[in-house]
Amino acid sequence: MARVAVLSDIHGNMEALAAVLKAAGQEGVDVIWHLGDLVGYNADPDQCMDLLRDHNTVGVQGNHDLAAVDPQIAQSFNVLAHEALLYTLTRLHSAHMAHLYALPLYRVLDDAVLLCHGTPETPHSYILTVFQAKRTFNLLRKQFPQVRICFHGHTHVQKLWARDQRGKVTAWDLPSGEIRLDPKFMFLINPGSVGQPRQKDRRAHFLIFDTERLLVTFHAVDYDVRAAQEKIRRAGLPEYLALRLEDGI
Repeated sequence: MARVAVLSDIHGNMEALAAVLKAAGQEGVDVIWHLGDLVGYNADPDQCMDLLRDHNTVGVQGNHDLAAVDPQIAQSFNVLAHEALLYTLTRLHSAHMAHLYALPLYRVLDDAVLLCHGTPETPHSYILTVFQAKRTFNLLRKQFPQVRICFHGHTHVQKLWARDQRGKVTAWDLPSGEIRLDPKFMFLINPGSVGQPRQKDRRAHFLIFDTERLLVTFHAVDYDVRAAQEKIRRAGLPEYLALRLEDGI
């Protein structure tokens, strides 16, 4: 294994996912990892799941995926997310549901990399602040001492937190090129969202991880936003779900 595309928060956006997979293929990736939330918000949850299956992706369960197999969880969703979940349930057949149910809440790969959606504890938690990052690093050190890199999603924003040998936690700036990961550090890395970015950038976001050279490169690609919006409208989903794609919020 050498080059991995890391995707998160696809949320049923087929146009965005297809664009990301095409770009990843052009970058010569060998494997695709996903960090959950395959479904919700957008109009093509079933098609996205089928496409990911065709690419033999390895992934984990997000909070929307969990709610699809346990609708009681959706009772805590906001009205937009809840309405989208009800639509999602009309599009998934039994094989889709079985796949979502079987996804683990986290995976440890090669004894050094952990995949999760929110945090290793729960797909519902966010890593947005330095306090939350410190707490997650402490959890990793206690429960997964071999893990140096944790890929997570849920916030829909690209981010990289680093913990140095002294225990200092900082958020790194994200350059346009490669970022080298010091093997003596620990990292929490968010690839951003494929299907509903929230960093005021309408493009679909992901990253590429070189497992041998310990390099991370953040990416964003254009996709047919108008087509995704029209599908949302034809599905009868809330108009705001279509509008927010335009501004990446």
